[in-house]
Amino acid sequence: MRKGLMVAIVVFLSIMSSRLVEAAEYLSYQDSSFEHKGMRYLDDYTQEMYDKYYEKVEKRKFWGWRTYTAYKTEPVNYTKETLYMIHNEGTSAITETFRFETGKTVKKQFNVSGSLALEGSVPIDKFKLGLEQKLDHSITAIVTDTMEEEITIKVNVDPGTRLLVQIKGEGEVSNGVAAYYVFWRRVRLGGWEVFTVTTEYYSIVKEWIPA
Repeated sequence: MRKGLMVAIVVFLSIMSSRLVEAAEYLSYQDSSFEHKGMRYLDDYTQEMYDKYYEKVEKRKFWGWRTYTAYKTEPVNYTKETLYMIHNEGTSAITETFRFETGKTVKKQFNVSGSLALEGSVPIDKFKLGLEQKLDHSITAIVTDTMEEEITIKVNVDPGTRLLVQIKGEGEVSNGVAAYYVFWRRVRLGGWEVFTVTTEYYSIVKEWIPA
């Protein structure tokens, strides 16, 4: 009798992607989880949270931004999507070959709410009116380091097992609120969020089919 999961092979490969990241793409990821309890995405803010945080930026100024950071560089783990799944319920092994172009990159995604998004369009690749420059450098820094390599892997999917090929990753999320003032008058108010991908990779896992 088989008990639990038998992981026969786990392979992690970094992904290199040349396409542009759309705003808030991470909100459509298959799943994600934060390392620390209490962390929330901007889209999950309650009105009570907004009211509390807005008090931090209500002091008027002649011109420019007032910002408040509620959560700073909080670690997040995610499954972006499942690319391939094989269930072998037969009596003989299935052989599959996968070819990957690998590399690694760090990239940012943005999300906004309230009147910060009035002139925004999707996709956006930066905040409006220089907000990004007003945030802490550790939140907005971006570094890209890419090594290209092609790897081919052959995997046997044994009877009674299944094969999952997924895109997984790790990142950091920062969010908060901001207000923009012109001649002492507040003209923008809303929430901001920065999602930075620090590692993204292919995950190939072979496991027993759950009973």
